[in-house]
Amino acid sequence: MSESFNSIEDAFAWFLENIYKNLPADEKKGELVIAWRNFTHKQGISQKKMITILKRFGFDVNISVTYKK
Repeated sequence: MSESFNSIEDAFAWFLENIYKNLPADEKKGELVIAWRNFTHKQGISQKKMITILKRFGFDVNISVTYKK
């Protein structure tokens, strides 16, 4: 199965809904629960932190920036 996302935030929201919520309770602690809380309650989470977590769970993160005149 392969999923593609338009932004880090979209990928992280998908991760929270499809992977995080299905993790065993003993894995939903520390950094992960803080990241979930900060993202869900819009308290602020850096893209760097989201990318770190996504990569840990098997996401291949490539950032592309395009400027067109």
